Amino acid sequence: MKGILNLNGWQVDYELTYKKVKNVNIRVRSDGRVAVSAPQRVTQDQVESILVQRANFILSALEKHTALEQISPKDPRYHPGDTLWLLGRSYTLAVGKGPKNQVRLEEDQLLLTVKDLENAQLRARTVEAFYQERCREITTRLVHQIQPILQPVGVPVPEVKVRSMTSRWGSCTPGKKRVTFARQLIEAPLPCVEYVVWHELVHFIHPNHSAAFYGVLASFLPDWKTRRELLHSQGYRKLKK
Repeated sequence: MKGILNLNGWQVDYELTYKKVKNVNIRVRSDGRVAVSAPQRVTQDQVESILVQRANFILSALEKHTALEQISPKDPRYHPGDTLWLLGRSYTLAVGKGPKNQVRLEEDQLLLTVKDLENAQLRARTVEAFYQERCREITTRLVHQIQPILQPVGVPVPEVKVRSMTSRWGSCTPGKKRVTFARQLIEAPLPCVEYVVWHELVHFIHPNHSAAFYGVLASFLPDWKTRRELLHSQGYRKLKK
């Protein structure tokens, strides 16, 4: 029996199997599949309630198993003509040889120049470095715009970090006054990025996904559901430039 569940804002597929077991068991396999075994007496609704309670464990395991892999020559990426996304807009990748490894934005193109055109790993590292920097720049700017609004309710100025994550868009560590954003977030439209920044900063007030958390979020960002739906559907990838 298969199902889809929203865990901390992420759509997670799981497969439920009823077995002669005493408890509900959750396994996140190396291929990213979430396998659940449960006794016959437990309903699917009860299973999903348990999955929600174990959301942090599941998402952490998914992130570990599905983290961005190192690009190898067997899996080349970033060829001329590829479509790349930046803040919800699609760009055509142009690749050329140059004295410096860099990516430049030129009208409707992302121009990638590298010292060695045949080096797929170098191409990948250069594009990823560009994405990382743009994501850090945008999320830091948004944090500095939004935090003063939330300061009266106790939200501090946090440290901002960016790294590749494939199971969540961001995370908040209140004890360390840190917010971390997924590098992949920079591909989404700006309203979606704003939603994630608001979401993580509100976690300084409520470090959970309780009704109180969403109440605070809605009071500052009334259309957060619309932004989240766009982010998760990746419907922006179907939009024209």
